Amino acid sequence: MKSESGSPAAGPDPSAPLLTEAIRWLVLLVVTLWLVHPYFAPRLIGTGDALWYHHSLADAVTQFRAGVFPVFVGQSDYSFNGSIYPLRAAPYYQYLAGLLDLLTGRRLGFFALEHLTAIVSFLAGAFASYWALVWIAPRHRWTATALALLYVSCPGVAGLFYAQDLYMSGMALPWVPFAFAALVRSFDDGGLKPLAILAASLAALWWAHSPIALWATMIAGLGQLVRLLAHRPNRAGFARAGCAAAIFCALAAYPIVSVFLLRTPGESIVPYIMDREALLQVVRGSFPSSLQPINLALPILSYLQLGYGLWLVLVASAVAWMLRPRLLAVGILLAAAAFLLLLLFPVPWITRFLWYSFPETLVGMTLYWPMQRFYILIAGAAIVCFQRLLAGVPPGGAPWRAALNGGLLAATLWSVSEAAKFIEMTRLQSDTVADSRRWSRLENVAVQRHTYGLFSRRPAYFTHGVVEPRMEARLLDPATGSVVASNYDLGRAQPPQEDFHGKIDANPGILDLSPPLTLRSGEHYLLTFDFARPDTTGLLQIIGPDFYREYELPISGESKSFGSARESEKSITLWTTVPGSETVSLRFIPTAAHATPSEFIPFARYRLQRIDDRSLPVRVRSLIPYRATVRSPEAALLESPRMFVPGYAATVNGAAVAVRKSPEGLVAFPVPAGESGVELRFAGPPLLHLAFWLSAAGWVLATLWLASQLIAGFRRARA
Repeated sequence: MKSESGSPAAGPDPSAPLLTEAIRWLVLLVVTLWLVHPYFAPRLIGTGDALWYHHSLADAVTQFRAGVFPVFVGQSDYSFNGSIYPLRAAPYYQYLAGLLDLLTGRRLGFFALEHLTAIVSFLAGAFASYWALVWIAPRHRWTATALALLYVSCPGVAGLFYAQDLYMSGMALPWVPFAFAALVRSFDDGGLKPLAILAASLAALWWAHSPIALWATMIAGLGQLVRLLAHRPNRAGFARAGCAAAIFCALAAYPIVSVFLLRTPGESIVPYIMDREALLQVVRGSFPSSLQPINLALPILSYLQLGYGLWLVLVASAVAWMLRPRLLAVGILLAAAAFLLLLLFPVPWITRFLWYSFPETLVGMTLYWPMQRFYILIAGAAIVCFQRLLAGVPPGGAPWRAALNGGLLAATLWSVSEAAKFIEMTRLQSDTVADSRRWSRLENVAVQRHTYGLFSRRPAYFTHGVVEPRMEARLLDPATGSVVASNYDLGRAQPPQEDFHGKIDANPGILDLSPPLTLRSGEHYLLTFDFARPDTTGLLQIIGPDFYREYELPISGESKSFGSARESEKSITLWTTVPGSETVSLRFIPTAAHATPSEFIPFARYRLQRIDDRSLPVRVRSLIPYRATVRSPEAALLESPRMFVPGYAATVNGAAVAVRKSPEGLVAFPVPAGESGVELRFAGPPLLHLAFWLSAAGWVLATLWLASQLIAGFRRARA
C-alpha cells in the first residue's frame, strides 16, 4: 500500500482496485454534475451581482481577445471606467474565464463562460477535496468520497454561487481543502512536499479571493508557528520552511503586489471605514435561521450555513479529538473553526468584543457578511479533521464502522437534498435566453456601482445606468479644474421643444410617455430632457423589443449624474445594435410615498438629435486602447472616463505627456488648443509586471510538476 506521506497528485493507490476507484470517481462526477447542472445554460442565473460578474468577465475576455495581456484594469464598454475590481483583489476569476475562452475556441458567449467558471470550480472542488483527503488517509477512500460531496454541497459552499452569485468566493472552492490537508500533513511529514503544497494552495487562494485567503493564511500561519515550536526543527527543517515561503511569495506575488500598487498613493488598502455595528446586525439577523433547514422564504443570508451534515462531522471530530487529544494539527483546525463560529453567532458580549478588537483592514476585507468568507473555511476544516482522525484506524468491519458509514451516507443525502433547494431557486432567478441576450447588448450594459469598488469615491458624473463611454470625456481648465467643454454640450445647444405626453397605464402605478422614439442602427442619438419638476422622484424606463434601460430620478448616481435635479446632467445617449431600426417607448413609475402618476403630467419636454461625431470636442475612436481626436478651444486638460491609479501613460500627437489625477479622481492629461490625436494606455508599474510574470512562471512550473506526478501515479497504478 502507498505510504500516507505520498503525493496528493499521485492518482489512485496502486494497491486499490482500479474499478472501485473508478466507481468512486464516477460517484463524485455524477453527484457534482447534478449539483451544478442548472449552470449548463447560456442565460443569466441570479440577480444584480451575477450581472456585474458577467460584465467583469466580458471586459477581461474582450481585452484578451483584443490581444491585451496581462489585463490589469477595465477598458472595454463593459468596464470603460478603468475598473480594478475584482482584478486588484481576486484576478483568478477573470483569468480562468480567459483560459476557458481560449480552450473553447472563443465560441462561447459571456454568460456561458461565466457559468463554466462555476462548473469548473464545483468539479475541481469535489475532486481536489477527495484527493486531499485520500492524501491524509489513503485507506479510507469511501469516507473521502462522502466528505468531498458533503463539502461541495454544504450550503455555505454551494450557496456562494446559488444564493448570492459570489463568483469570486466560489473560485476558492478547490483550494481550501488542499490548504488544510497540507497543514495537517506538515505535522506528520517533515519533508518539503506538504509545505510546498500548503504554500501553493494559499497562493491560489490569494488569486481566487483575498478575504478568504487572508483568514486561511492566518490559520495556516498559526499552525506552522505551533509546529515549529512543538517539533523544534533543525537547520534543514528551517530551510524547508524558507523554501516553502519562497514558493508562496513567487506564486502569490501578483495578487499581493496588485493590492498595494493598484491604488492612489496615500490611500488605505481598504479605502473605506467599516460600520461594525452594521456587521454585527448582519450576524444577529442570520441567527437562528442559520441553524435551521434552508427555507427560501427566509432572508438570503440565512442560506449560507454549515448544514446538519457537516455539523455532525465537525462535532464528531471535536468529540473524538477531545477523547484522545494527540493530533496537534487537528486541534488547531478545530480551534480555528470554533473561533470562526464564534464570530458568526451572536454570543452576548464576546462576539461584539471580538469584532471591535480586530484591525480596520481585517474587518474591511471581511466586509459586512462574514458568513460568505467563513463557512467555506469551516467546511474545509471539518472534513480534513474527520479524515485525519480516521487515518490510524483500520478500515475493518467493526460495528462502529457500519454506524459511521451509515451516518455519513445519511449526512450526505441530507446535504444534497438541501442543495436541491438552491437548484429550485435558480428557476425563480433565471432569465430567458432572449432576455439574457438583451442584457449583453452594449446599448443595455449598465456600469454599476460595483465597478467602482476599491476606489475611495466615485466621480460626480457617475450614473448608475447605461451611458455611452465615448461621450464620457471632458475638457477642463488646467488652473481651476472647471469644465471647459463636454460632449454633452450638444444637448445644451438648443432647448428641448417637443413634449412627452403622459397617459396613465392600465397598471395605475405607471405613467406611459409618448411619442415613442425610433433609433436607426449605426446611429447614436442624444436625448435631452427639460423636466417639468426638478424633484421628479421615480424610475424612468426606456423599453424596446431588444432595448431596456432604467434611470432613477431625481438623481441616478452621484451629484452630476443623469437626472431631473438642478445640477444633474439632462442628456443621455441612445443607440441600438439591432439591424435596421428599433422603436423604444418611455414610461415613468413614481416611487415617492403616496405619489401618483397623474402628479407628473406634464412630465418633460425633450429633444432627440443624431450625434455627429465630427461636432464633438472629444471624438473617441477606440477604447482598447483609449484613442481620440480632441478639438479644444484652448489649452486644457482632457479628463478621460478612466479612474486614476498609477501606471497610465498618455501621448498627444505622438509625444508623451504627464498624466495626473483630476479633481473627480479620473485620469487627465494636457492637450493643446486646436485639434490633436491622443492615446491613453495602462502601461502599469514595472513592479506589477514583474510580479505578474513571476507568478505566471511559477504556476507553469507547478502545473508541469503536477502533470508529472499524475503521469507517474497512473503508470504505477497500471503496473
